[in-house]
Amino acid sequence: MTVYFLGWQARYEQIMIEQLAQAHAVRVFQLPSYARRVVRLAQVLGGAPGLLKWLGRRASAANRATASDLLVCNEGQLKRRRQLHLVLGFPGQRVLLVRDLVDAAFVERMRPLFDRIYSYDPVQCERLGMLHLEQFFPFDPVNTCQPTAEQGAVRHKPLCFFLGRDKGRAQRLQALAQALGGLGCDLDFQIVKDGTTQAPGSYHIDRLLSYEANLAKARACDVLVEINQAGQTGLTLRPLEAAFFDKQLITDNWRVRDTAFYHPDRFYVLGDEQRDLQAFLASKAPPVAPDALRKHTPTGLLERLLEDAVRR
Repeated sequence: MTVYFLGWQARYEQIMIEQLAQAHAVRVFQLPSYARRVVRLAQVLGGAPGLLKWLGRRASAANRATASDLLVCNEGQLKRRRQLHLVLGFPGQRVLLVRDLVDAAFVERMRPLFDRIYSYDPVQCERLGMLHLEQFFPFDPVNTCQPTAEQGAVRHKPLCFFLGRDKGRAQRLQALAQALGGLGCDLDFQIVKDGTTQAPGSYHIDRLLSYEANLAKARACDVLVEINQAGQTGLTLRPLEAAFFDKQLITDNWRVRDTAFYHPDRFYVLGDEQRDLQAFLASKAPPVAPDALRKHTPTGLLERLLEDAVRR
């Protein structure tokens, strides 16, 4: 069985696929050079479903996909109503991995197209009838870089790092930054302006960093910070960065306590702790055992998808 990934465009997703392809039958689903021209022609013709259906079959044939193969999509392009013809033209099993919050109407539109639909958010899974899948980190533990001498140097002040879009979280982040500064921490908070930004503050920036720059900052800091967007209950990448890179994390998501790699000296849940924040910052968690991280790795993700495909 060959596993094809379609529509995975974020850099960390591409890294994951590159990691998997080194040891498994994994490929990016490639579009023929003429695909865009055919799509534009179909648009001129008012949709031309027959032409798009032909393109879907031709794209799968060009990728040498068979009925025994598996197509893995995420919701990003499909929410924009793109690539539906490619999904329909695939001859094997099809699965959808929902990486963001979606509504019931989207899931019901997608359900006839896919054999299985997964989400990383357990509450969303229960509400919308999807299968729960563990959040993944793009690296296996053996491939995560060890800290350099500079990154591993002892600091007198903990360095706390946040990076993310505003999403209405700026006020809470600014209050947390003030509290951490009052405890003697150094701060590297970068709140990216978006449509929810009302009064930009000193931590606001205009655009996101590259994923590689984000990783470099995550490795260089002592404490990662996350405030989840409203309605989100699944794990983000931040708890995994804390576990993989041996960092502390300050979060408002109590579900980190349900993970196999939870330790109270690694994770501080805002508003739900017996001790104060200063005591947490002074603590040191033991390293995370690699076995506790396996299901959050690219290999763990692939194993789950293949197990479910065989059981179908």
